[in-house]
Amino acid sequence: MGQVFDFKKNLQKEDGVMARSGGGFWKGVFWVLFIEAVIGGCLALVVQFGGFPMGADANPSSFEAWGGHWTRHAWVNHHAPNVADPVPVNDKTLIAGAALYQQNCAVCHGGENYTHSPLHRGVYPGVPQFMRFVEYERKHPNAARHHESPAQARVHDDRLFYTIKHGIRFTGMPSWKYNMNDHQIWEVVNFMHNMGHLPPAVRKAWKETPMSPLAKAPTLASVTATKAGKKNAKQQTKK
Repeated sequence: MGQVFDFKKNLQKEDGVMARSGGGFWKGVFWVLFIEAVIGGCLALVVQFGGFPMGADANPSSFEAWGGHWTRHAWVNHHAPNVADPVPVNDKTLIAGAALYQQNCAVCHGGENYTHSPLHRGVYPGVPQFMRFVEYERKHPNAARHHESPAQARVHDDRLFYTIKHGIRFTGMPSWKYNMNDHQIWEVVNFMHNMGHLPPAVRKAWKETPMSPLAKAPTLASVTATKAGKKNAKQQTKK
């Protein structure tokens, strides 16, 4: 006679195998959580004892630069509105955009009267200097359309609009929606897309627009005169 199949014994054997495999799974989960906790604790200690440089004059690591670049592009590409530029491009709107750019953006990104911003080395991470691309396009007009340039809209209009409006977290790029309306932001976008080949009238207006955020430092003579004026005013008040 053949061997009789012992159903009960076989069932107990399968239960044992499942129990052992289940135990291995939970051990794996435990070790993953343990390793994550150790890594998190080590990072917390590094932060606690000032191991991460937070100065604006620090150089970002390759990993940080890659992560920030990838995250920003993914965020903008996903959230930017898929809309067409509603502002026409003409001398009037370009001059308006030039004034807005010069008064609000040139302090960091450079302007017509200087290639590099006076602040470009003091911002973390570094600020794109659009005038470098503009100068290249002016010197090589035939190659300009092949040259990838932020100033020449190699990003879509709506993405640049979205970036200007909402800013970029953990950088020096603020959200401009509190200082400009949508129409003004589109004027800046149009101006930036045409920085390298502006009509003469627009370029002249841009060059003559003052950069308002950075006021000139007072001279010693003006400070002395101001103090003397305040002193005379106090004496006149006492009289």
